[in-house]
Amino acid sequence: MRALRISLIVVGVLLLLGIAADRVAVWVAQNEVASRARSTLDLSAEPDVTIQGFPFLTQVFNTRLDHVDLGLDSYEASVDDQTLTVEDLEVELRNVEVSGDFSGATAETADGGGVVSYEELSRAYGELLAVAGNGFAVEFGYAGDGRLLLTLQASVMGQNVDVGEAPGDIVLEDGVVTLSVDEADIPDTGRPELQEAVQEQLDQERTISGLPEGLELDSLTPTEEGLALTISGSQVSVG
Repeated sequence: MRALRISLIVVGVLLLLGIAADRVAVWVAQNEVASRARSTLDLSAEPDVTIQGFPFLTQVFNTRLDHVDLGLDSYEASVDDQTLTVEDLEVELRNVEVSGDFSGATAETADGGGVVSYEELSRAYGELLAVAGNGFAVEFGYAGDGRLLLTLQASVMGQNVDVGEAPGDIVLEDGVVTLSVDEADIPDTGRPELQEAVQEQLDQERTISGLPEGLELDSLTPTEEGLALTISGSQVSVG
């Protein structure tokens, strides 16, 4: 009995040491992935990295990580030539193949998303309009039911006119973003030329770019918190 008890204690200690070694290896690897991902994906800061799955060392020996999460509090993309800050950007990497010498890794698939606040969207869009100098202005909010609420203003003959509010949709097609507002939903100002000018500006095409390397924009959805975006990619190199 004494020998059995000693054996069990030894096994328990070895098991604890193995778990501790595994967790230390994860911690070291997560820091290394964060550093390399910042460089490879052209990020402004190191992301939070979580390597899922246990044991980690078994995944290392197989040179394949099942699931790695990357997270950034904020990330600067761009809409046309203006910066656009995406908050709470998270990316899930699946089936990450590690090179034999551990110098690089490639994710079979990557999916994620983040949120652009309506305040940030209004600021970026306002900067674009200011550069254009067309006297048109718009502020964004949430209209409910997955739609945008646009507060419109226009300038005619040097006079600023509050057009009013209108519900609308944001359309993403082949990487091009447009605002879609039914003509009937634009408040009637009694000035046809003003209605036409507003509609013309709403129809302008925009492009959101500057996402992490290898990831593309899949969707834009208005929510209470802001404009939610989803991104994805395949064969994404993470360094």
